[in-house]
Amino acid sequence: MKTKNAYLPILLVAGGVAGGFLNGLLGCGGGIVIVALLSALTKDTDFDSRDVFAVSVAAVLPISAVSTVMYMIRTDASLSVMKPYVLPAVIGGAVGALLLDRLPTVGIKMIFALLIIWAGVSLVLKGTGVM
Repeated sequence: MKTKNAYLPILLVAGGVAGGFLNGLLGCGGGIVIVALLSALTKDTDFDSRDVFAVSVAAVLPISAVSTVMYMIRTDASLSVMKPYVLPAVIGGAVGALLLDRLPTVGIKMIFALLIIWAGVSLVLKGTGVM
């Protein structure tokens, strides 16, 4: 990633810490932080938006693994609770990765934005008792 930003290492570390923190605290959100940060840092470069999403996935994998281990150590969560979700998630991840190169960039960004909006609205509505 070629950029003239002198603060790039600090921004990347801060983004990684923020992404890891959110993923550990909420079980999600790390990828959103990483995508937003990389999108902002690479907007005037030849770095493709697809690469931003791919880097985010690569970063979230170890973050999620550490979060999972910490949850299992500190709570009653067990692999048996997680089992029904693992295989479908792996299949969905593979399908999504295959589609990443086939969908237009604007479509990927729209899906990402709509997912964030849907997640936010549904959490607010559930928190207020509407849902």
